[in-house]
Amino acid sequence: MKRRSISRRVYHAILAVSVISMLAMVLTVLLVNEDLEQTMLDVEFAQERDFILMNHTNDEVLVWDTHNMTIAFIPEGMSLPPDMPKVFLGLPSHYSAETEIDGSTYLITVEPADHGMLYVAKNITHFEDREALFQTALGIMTLVIIALSLLLAVLSARRIVKPLRRLAGQISRIPVGPNMPRMEPDYVDAELHSIVTTFNRFLDELESYVRREQSLLSLASHELRTPIAVMSGALDIVEQRGRLSPNDQATLKRVRESCNEMRDNVNSLLMLARREAGTQTHETLDVAPLAQQVIEDLKISHHAGDRVTLTSHTDLWVDCDPTMLRMLLRNLIQNALQHTKGDIHVTVAPGLIEIVDQGNGLTGTQQAILRGRKRLPAKGTPVSGLGLYIVTLMCERLGWPLNIAQTDSNGTRIRLKPPSPSIGR
Repeated sequence: MKRRSISRRVYHAILAVSVISMLAMVLTVLLVNEDLEQTMLDVEFAQERDFILMNHTNDEVLVWDTHNMTIAFIPEGMSLPPDMPKVFLGLPSHYSAETEIDGSTYLITVEPADHGMLYVAKNITHFEDREALFQTALGIMTLVIIALSLLLAVLSARRIVKPLRRLAGQISRIPVGPNMPRMEPDYVDAELHSIVTTFNRFLDELESYVRREQSLLSLASHELRTPIAVMSGALDIVEQRGRLSPNDQATLKRVRESCNEMRDNVNSLLMLARREAGTQTHETLDVAPLAQQVIEDLKISHHAGDRVTLTSHTDLWVDCDPTMLRMLLRNLIQNALQHTKGDIHVTVAPGLIEIVDQGNGLTGTQQAILRGRKRLPAKGTPVSGLGLYIVTLMCERLGWPLNIAQTDSNGTRIRLKPPSPSIGR
């Protein structure tokens, strides 16, 4: 889902309100100005017409032509005179409109009067020029106000979002652990103060859960290690008696190796659960022999037979914890064994470890777990999900990218890419 910036949304909201308000104001000013101009012209027209009709009472043709006003009165039954102003030529009766003549604008009215037809034309060019100048000034003022609105929107958005960013930064810097620092509720805004107070209360609850988890992990560490130590001690006693046949000694060796592996696995799992770096053992390892050993172990524990094959094009040396690497390979191959019935191919190449199976592909949930986009639910976690989750934790701890190159009805191809440069020999 695409994330939207609060700052940008606030900016757009302020800018939209400013622009809409400005457009509404400009439209109102233009309408009022136009109505005011029309009213003034109508009043002047009425005054001029009334003046002419009051002072011209005979039945003669009247033609009066000045720079700003042109008037003609034609009595009933008489034709237009030869000196009739050209602004009136060709006009019908009952005419009222603005007309452009020789670069000048005239407001012309033709209407019946007592015993004749009255023609009135008023030169309103100076009104139109003033109106054009007013509209230009209004347009410039509008652009200036919109520019100021842009600046105001940017500054307001930054001012509004600044405390939110500060809050997010403070939250992101809080480390998760048994003793987490609390946030200072020094925000002036009531909403942010409420968020900080609520978050501090959440930290109190989270801290109690973390302490309880660490206590349970410590108890689990003791409860798991003690039986392993007892089994190892019992194996030492059986071995010291010297009564074992060569076959029994080989079996005993196998059991001892399993106990040691269990001990290392418990230590690694506890370390992963605690999210602690711990005291990992870093060794320079050749991946192919270790992968072959994991495959041999799975042949015994999971009856893999000849389903798993290893192909090594060249030596791949890595610097990591051998127990962690063994667990990582074991979980990936074991997951493929448990959920597929065909052959499984493990390939070790320069900078690459690849596990390919011929199953029906990973589910959406399994893919999300491997890609680190989904955590395990608190209840009802399947074993396969747990194994994949452990894989993601170990890849995260090793710093190895995990890529699902293919997963469909033809099978799954998972690639591990140890960090380069790998140590070659």
